Amino acid sequence: MATYDIVVVGAGHAGCEAALAASRLGASTALLTINLDEIGKMPCNPAIGGPGKSQLVREIDALGGEMARVTDASMIHIRMLNTSKGAAMQVRRAQADRGLYKRTWKLLLENASHLSIIEGMVDRLIVRDRRVTGVYLREGLEISARAVIVAVGTFLNGRVLLGDVAYAAGRAGEPPSVAFAQSLQDLGFPLIRLKTGTPPRVHRDTLDVSHLERQDTSEQPLAFSFWSQPRILPNNLPVYVSHTNEATHRIITESLKESSNYNGLIAGEGPRHCPSLETKIVKFPGRTSHKVFLEPEGTDSTEVYLQGIYTAFSPEVQQRIVHSIPGLEAAHIERYGYNIEYDFIDPLHLSPTLEAQSIGGLYFAGQINGTTGYEEAAAQGLLAGINAVRKIRDENPFVLSRGDSFIGVLVDDLVTKGITEPYRMLPSRAEYRITLREGNAVLRLSQMGHQIGLLSESRYEKVVRYKERLDQLLSELHDTRVGPGDPINAQLIERGSTPLSNNGASLFELLRRPHIQLADLMSVDALPEDVIEEAQIQGKYAGYLMQQNREIQRLRRLEHLIIPDDMDFRCLDNLSIEGRDLLARVKPHTFGQASRVPGVSQADLSMLAIHLRR
Repeated sequence: MATYDIVVVGAGHAGCEAALAASRLGASTALLTINLDEIGKMPCNPAIGGPGKSQLVREIDALGGEMARVTDASMIHIRMLNTSKGAAMQVRRAQADRGLYKRTWKLLLENASHLSIIEGMVDRLIVRDRRVTGVYLREGLEISARAVIVAVGTFLNGRVLLGDVAYAAGRAGEPPSVAFAQSLQDLGFPLIRLKTGTPPRVHRDTLDVSHLERQDTSEQPLAFSFWSQPRILPNNLPVYVSHTNEATHRIITESLKESSNYNGLIAGEGPRHCPSLETKIVKFPGRTSHKVFLEPEGTDSTEVYLQGIYTAFSPEVQQRIVHSIPGLEAAHIERYGYNIEYDFIDPLHLSPTLEAQSIGGLYFAGQINGTTGYEEAAAQGLLAGINAVRKIRDENPFVLSRGDSFIGVLVDDLVTKGITEPYRMLPSRAEYRITLREGNAVLRLSQMGHQIGLLSESRYEKVVRYKERLDQLLSELHDTRVGPGDPINAQLIERGSTPLSNNGASLFELLRRPHIQLADLMSVDALPEDVIEEAQIQGKYAGYLMQQNREIQRLRRLEHLIIPDDMDFRCLDNLSIEGRDLLARVKPHTFGQASRVPGVSQADLSMLAIHLRR
């Protein structure tokens, strides 16, 4: 029997980050996967980032995770999105070489200290006295562990569907995990069904892109990781944009019964924010077209991913749909789109550390918690890996709040509100998104990553130098005052800004004005670009940032009001029956979390606060 500190089940994005974090913290770790060649696989779109997701990637990077650096090593195309909007909405999105991304993860994990990779399928968890003690593999091997992280993605009772065809699979071409699903049920975890989908992939040489909109890679040097050197990529693998049309929609409308989404085969709920093409047509009948993005899969691949037309139609109907779209009239489909239906556990059974409330040392991360997306999975994996190690060392748990990060919002939403559909991180879910920008992730979280032990001294030193230069610049802007006689006044008038009064103003106050840039106020030639950018954002958004910081401080006061783990909410007679039931179901750990439980009234919260003060 093999023995480890930590066992991670599954080597997708959640499992990779979890295993790497645990091993880097010095815990002997085993990463279990059913196929060594599929470690770090991107089974859906070959892209990282976008609104809500890019913030997660940058936060993972700031804490010492690896998704950003793996993306930088394998990207073939990168752009800034929402550049016409404010700084809080501007985010990166990169197209990765699917094969290189996977190989980069595998090599990174194979060379990690304290980490062993084992090919095998877990059949059941070993639990004694309500604490996990290991796993048992289908191959007959028992592995003991002090903590187990379950990151099995869509493999629990997974089933692939297209048209009227359905077959068991965790992903296309890979077996489902059936015995392990039963093991979780036997331990008291009720399993619920969800579904997600993929689009067809077509051969690049069969496309006609001559009349399609072309999206080139950025002309400015970009990188995802704070520690990667920004670079300009070769512009030989652009993304093209086409659109569905009336012919496409007619084919879909006339063939709905040939889609697994509408013929009764699927019971699971699908993602509302990333629906299938047929669902778009049904729910938005007034729309005459929908965008289709033709995304390259890699430098050594001829496959092109048709982002935007997720479908569960039969192959014959998929061909008709694809051929009706401009540029795809002669496209050869190499892989047909499909839906996958799978089991997940209700995340309300988890604590904010992602540990199961009912079984000590057992953690869940990724799509098994009801999320969808690589970035959401990786963020949970990193958090679970950190907390599993801290658990076995009797250290304080690591929990991020909604005021700290998008990761904090993600986890708090899962364990407090639960889900009714696959959860996708969106900027609108974060109340403090102006404060939680993609660009300031290292300023918010790198100190935490360093204190935990994930962020190395050399990496952290770069953040310290960056912050020192930024603080020095901001201090100079606040301390330097100018009056009507200063040459800057003429610059203000030229920019169409109000001239200075006799009272004058600080340079920071002038920077807050809409049309004034830092270069209008001082020489910036010796300043790094990222320092200039952050200083300008802090100036332009100063009022909003001050307001949100006040709200975040209030949130932290609520989070510091701890609810004892043994609190029996059903015995609190001064709360309503509904309030007691809702709180008992979620088992909030702080008053702040209790205040966000859906359905709990203000009156019940007031009574709970009185009880906690007593």
